[in-house]
Amino acid sequence: MVVSVLATVMLRIISNQARLTHHQVSRIQSQYAAKAAIVYTLDKLRRNDDASWPAVGQFTKRMCRSGCDINEGGLPSSIQRVDITVYAPGSGISNTRRISAKAIYTYP
Repeated sequence: MVVSVLATVMLRIISNQARLTHHQVSRIQSQYAAKAAIVYTLDKLRRNDDASWPAVGQFTKRMCRSGCDINEGGLPSSIQRVDITVYAPGSGISNTRRISAKAIYTYP
């Protein structure tokens, strides 16, 4: 009986540790996805090669694997979407535009 209780406790500890590790990996992936979205946005704004990226005003774009404003098939499966907001000119430091990205991820 003692061995059975110890085995159950050990399995529970291992299971909890595996869930925690998976959650941390999902969080880190979402952080890097948000950073990548900001770099992508900066590149689009610098090159000004796409008419759907307005030069004035505030706008939001959504990045996901498919069916969004920006389709990125390389996103990890835990990332549902990344919402990118570009604020109006003059909203950032030294009269620049502020950019923010928010990654939405799931943890099963």
